[in-house]
Amino acid sequence: MSADKKPGGKGFEVIQPPRTLKDKVGSGGKGLDPRALERAEAAMNTFKDTIDFAQQALPELMKLQVLMEQLIANPTQTQTLLPKMFEIVHDLRGQGSSFGYPLVTRIGSSLCRYVERHDKDSQAEVDVVRAHVDALRAVIGSKLKGDGGEIGQKIAEGLETLVSG
Repeated sequence: MSADKKPGGKGFEVIQPPRTLKDKVGSGGKGLDPRALERAEAAMNTFKDTIDFAQQALPELMKLQVLMEQLIANPTQTQTLLPKMFEIVHDLRGQGSSFGYPLVTRIGSSLCRYVERHDKDSQAEVDVVRAHVDALRAVIGSKLKGDGGEIGQKIAEGLETLVSG
C-alpha cells in the first residue's frame, strides 16, 4: 500500500487487490492436503454418478433446437440468435466433461469459438452452426459418454475443421 497525494493537496491511499489465489488466501505454509483433495474428488464422482446429464440437458437442447429452427428460417438474424445459442452451448460444454461427456465439451467449445468469431450473415454460416447443434443433440440424445470413440473423434475433428477453415 502506498500513500499518495491527489491534485489539490488531499491525501488518499491506493490499495492493490490481490491478483492470485495465493495472494488472496496466503501461503499458509502447509499446502493442499492430499486427503482432502481425494475426499473432494470422491464426493464429486459420487455426485456425478447420481445425475443423468442427458436428462438434465434436455430442456437446454430443446431451447437450442428452437433457436436453430429460428436461425434456419431467418438466417439474417444471426446477430440476435447466435448470442442466445452461445449462452446455452457455453453452459452445456462446461458441464459435459464434469458428467462424463467430454465430447459435448469438445463440440460445444468448437461452436463457441465459431460464434465468438462470427461476423457474417449467410446460409453457409447457418450450416456450420446447424452441424454443431445436430452433433450435440446426437451425442446427448444417445447418451454417448466418453470421447465417442473413433466416430466421435472424427465428428469433432470435422466440426473443428469447419470452424478453423
